[in-house]
Amino acid sequence: MKYPSLLISSFSLLLALSASNLHAEEHEQHGAHEHGVATLAVAVGTEGVEITLESPAANIVGFEHVPSSDADKETLDDAVKKLEAGDELFTLNPEAECQLQDTEVLSALLGDEMPAEHEHQQETEAAHNDMDIAWSYACAKPTELKEVAVKLFAAFPNGFQHIKAEWVTEKGASAMELTQDTTLTLTP
Repeated sequence: MKYPSLLISSFSLLLALSASNLHAEEHEQHGAHEHGVATLAVAVGTEGVEITLESPAANIVGFEHVPSSDADKETLDDAVKKLEAGDELFTLNPEAECQLQDTEVLSALLGDEMPAEHEHQQETEAAHNDMDIAWSYACAKPTELKEVAVKLFAAFPNGFQHIKAEWVTEKGASAMELTQDTTLTLTP
């Protein structure tokens, strides 16, 4: 996926704001892979919004092994279709006039090479696979984007226990832990 250059600066800001938190978590958990837990990031730029989700595969498909049975392959295919339908998982307030442009689903379960930050985890926890998903929205009025309704708990009812949500806009950044579907208010 090619991220719009204007959104990259928002992601950079989000990463910078989270760096000390992430460093502390990595020191404490050393990149822990915890079932039921995921990280959601929302970055609003001048042309749209990027939403990313990093999650153990078990939260989404119920297993983490490379599917070999027809049932597991069908479960994985169904989950990917559900993830690709980002408008079913997130509702952005209509005043921003946002349209889903692209979805990228990465996982070793799909035969993908995982990003470098997952390599150590994959070596030490071979049976633990993650799914990384990115949704790109183009918005006609991105400054009007005030809310993102998150519907991941309803979409994957047996998977998520809590999701650490972080977001960054031109007006600032914030975070909260989700334990159910909710609406993120992006303005301070």
